[in-house]
Amino acid sequence: MSRAARLAEGLAERELDAVLVTDLVNVRYLTGYTGSNGLAIVGPDLRRFLTDFRYASQVEREVPDEWARVTAVQDLLTAVPEQLGEQTKRLGFDDADLSVRAHAKLAEALSAVELVAAGGMVEALRAVKDDLEVARIRGAAQLADEALDEVLEHGLAGRTEREVAFALEMAMRRRGADGASFESIVASGPNAALPHHRASSQR
Repeated sequence: MSRAARLAEGLAERELDAVLVTDLVNVRYLTGYTGSNGLAIVGPDLRRFLTDFRYASQVEREVPDEWARVTAVQDLLTAVPEQLGEQTKRLGFDDADLSVRAHAKLAEALSAVELVAAGGMVEALRAVKDDLEVARIRGAAQLADEALDEVLEHGLAGRTEREVAFALEMAMRRRGADGASFESIVASGPNAALPHHRASSQR
């Protein structure tokens, strides 16, 4: 069962006809889309992915055929009403992601539809990893361990924090990583007390 189908199964419990997914991390989880402008609408028999013309070819590569791909020429939220159909009376939205301004715009465009706060629905699915996700997490952890071992083999003394951070990223990339999930934290001396220290020129 696809992730979108699993999300659709949870709509009845919340008495929703469909849910609008705007957080890009959640959009990627559901659709595979990695661009910076997109949203998804999921209902029992509804799968709509919306983006703008800049991402048309990327969407063809990344978003599976389960989704009807819609290219909107205007603001994506204003294109939502025509994608819902008359059967949608209660539309869930992510209240942790949608701004007050965006909510007002959506409410104006959907005057006949009740907007219902439905944050956390996709996150609840994401909390339980499937076999592919577990394998990818395990592979990423192994890659990171191997990269750290390589850096440590060359020693740390005398190198700046930035040099070590750069060496670690390069070691990960040589092993096939697209990049680091976040900036590597390399902290020495007094900097080691800073939980989110950014690597500096300190040796």
